[in-house]
Amino acid sequence: MLGNNRFLLILTLFTGLLLPEVVAKPLTVITYQEAPFAEQAANGNQGLVIELLAELFARAEIEYHVVFFPLKRGMALAEQHTDYCVLPIERNQQRESRYRWIGPVMISRYGLYSHQPLKDPLITLEDARKYSIGSFLGSGIGEYLISLGFKVELTSNAALNVKKLQRNRIDLWASELISANWLMKQQRQDLGEPLLVFYTSLRAMACHNSMPDKQYHALTGALQSMYQDGFMKQLHDKYSTFLERSL
Repeated sequence: MLGNNRFLLILTLFTGLLLPEVVAKPLTVITYQEAPFAEQAANGNQGLVIELLAELFARAEIEYHVVFFPLKRGMALAEQHTDYCVLPIERNQQRESRYRWIGPVMISRYGLYSHQPLKDPLITLEDARKYSIGSFLGSGIGEYLISLGFKVELTSNAALNVKKLQRNRIDLWASELISANWLMKQQRQDLGEPLLVFYTSLRAMACHNSMPDKQYHALTGALQSMYQDGFMKQLHDKYSTFLERSL
């Protein structure tokens, strides 16, 4: 009996050596069109987020691939499917428990823009309550304004709001400041400075709650090292400088 048990043990160990290791599936990282953070171009994906992801996953030694979806759909996929993440999205109380977070990846400031002068100046956010405000699906700032009872009209992407503003279909446009400047440059529209800068948020990468601890700690450790050695500052400075040079 002892001999049989020993034989079975040896056979089990030997078989285990022959079996291939279980290889973790590459992560699918969802982002969305929001220049200059992420864009699909003829010569490949580009933007601050694309460069950030390349460095982050290289340091973490994790395979990944990037796909573009509208933000609202990307958030649903990352919440429902394992091995999915989405970025950049704003962290807030409603979303906090739905994902496992890697961040922050950027700090964003938001303002209100108009196509025509307003009769009354915007001193506080409350002064904008009587106006229609454009945002886009999945935008944390749009959700924030809706939660406060503002009249918000949502589009599938941020660029459509510039057109709606020009056609007087909305009174104000709520946008992240860097993205707003970039979109104005691309569409050759000068809306000037925001009438009111009213919100600052932390944006991060949100991953499925089942993300293994090993992956989570590898990514958070990699991001921390990118802040510590100055990579993140250089990346943000690069895009800020390029934007100022292009305007």
